[in-house]
Amino acid sequence: MAIVVEVDSEGRVYLPASVRRAVPFKRFIVRVEGERIVLVPVKVGEHYGAAKPAAYDTAEQIDEAVVRETERVLEEDVH
Repeated sequence: MAIVVEVDSEGRVYLPASVRRAVPFKRFIVRVEGERIVLVPVKVGEHYGAAKPAAYDTAEQIDEAVVRETERVLEEDVH
């Protein structure tokens, strides 16, 4: 199957229903390989997010949250 899609002004790529139905995954790792964008399915456990949705999707987001919270706590200690 080969379908042409476009990236919108927000950076989103719309995957047609036929593509979504062909692949039973909803979460992917995005890899850039040369001039290609490759979506690799992430197989998460059956109970992933059962308690609540994940707050962060990547290690970088977790790192950024740690930095923000550290800065917030240090700012409180100064004042």
